Amino acid sequence: MRETPASPFRRRFAQVEEYREWASLARDQTGKSVLTQLSEIRALRQTGGRCGVSDYYWYRLYDDSYLRGRGREDFLGWRAQPTLSLALNPRNAVLPAWDKHVFIVMASAAGLPIAPVRAFYHRSDRVAAALGRHLRTRAAVAEFLRDPAQYPLFAKPAYSQQGYGSAYLAGYDPATDSLNLDGGSSMAVDEFLRRLEEPVDRRYHRPESGYLFQEALSPAPEIRKFTNWPAICGVRVVCLNGPDGARPIRAVWKIAIPPNHVDNFSLGTHGNLLADVDLQSGAVSRMLNGFWPKTGVLAQHPFSAQPVEGFRLPGWNEVLEACRHGGTVFPLMRIQHWDVALTDRGPLILELNDLGATEMVQMHGHGLLTLETRAFLKRYAQSHAEAWVKTL
Repeated sequence: MRETPASPFRRRFAQVEEYREWASLARDQTGKSVLTQLSEIRALRQTGGRCGVSDYYWYRLYDDSYLRGRGREDFLGWRAQPTLSLALNPRNAVLPAWDKHVFIVMASAAGLPIAPVRAFYHRSDRVAAALGRHLRTRAAVAEFLRDPAQYPLFAKPAYSQQGYGSAYLAGYDPATDSLNLDGGSSMAVDEFLRRLEEPVDRRYHRPESGYLFQEALSPAPEIRKFTNWPAICGVRVVCLNGPDGARPIRAVWKIAIPPNHVDNFSLGTHGNLLADVDLQSGAVSRMLNGFWPKTGVLAQHPFSAQPVEGFRLPGWNEVLEACRHGGTVFPLMRIQHWDVALTDRGPLILELNDLGATEMVQMHGHGLLTLETRAFLKRYAQSHAEAWVKTL
């Protein structure tokens, strides 16, 4: 029997109940009354970051002792996430951040350390050598996928965001003509091939741009020891990119937890972890497993029991250098969100993002709307964003 969608009234009621639960948890954690919390939420409207109820609780803005910098004033609400990108990144400059085909061609030509590509499905007559084996037809992709020697692979659309259409391919089962996926599930080859021509999500996925098959990378030995898991755990680095070069302003480490073979945080839905990263040293701290107020700071990895304190990301200087180099390659993108894999071959860039997940880089007490970011916006924001920038 088909489920009936919840009515707007029921959805609103469930949301109010969730807010009440969050307020109660915040009171238990800090002793701050619900009335005081409501007063602080109202005051957020004057800070320019467009923070609301969810932002107040997700980022633990109810706890002054947890916050760094200027506190609540520095935070960007989820409603303003696209506004920040549109203010700094003109639409005629962001194609490499949306189309990985374009990104790989430009980044490889510029000598950026990018993750190697095994094969690329695209209907054009020729593709760049950096894209690996050229698969021109659906039949060629099917033949490629039915070759057990190709696995494991990480597969993803060339044009997509937020992981839509991506998959970790562990192997091929000829008995069932299916692909072994992340977490032990499977998918028939013919079903997988549909994503070459049909969008998985019409908002983000454009099948006509092609499909990539990347080598399954191995984590750096230090990370493998820390996680006791073979999945890549990449770092997200946010940079402000001005004429004087790219300047990293925030970094978080995404930690894949078994059985996940990808490190996507996706608003906490996958169970993966996020750790704060010191920009100067690459030292890790404040490891979380979700949004506040329902999370907590973990002192050690939940599976390996390795302590967080004292752990530093390997190859950190190379990560920063790759981001700075990337700033010169894509100079018109004024804010850049880099995903870098920390592998046994050194740091390798996975992709450049335009609409960065600003939620996950603000969960550790640092807001994005610092004085530095506000000054940068006032200098470089596009004219259509002037009204918002004046509120900062």
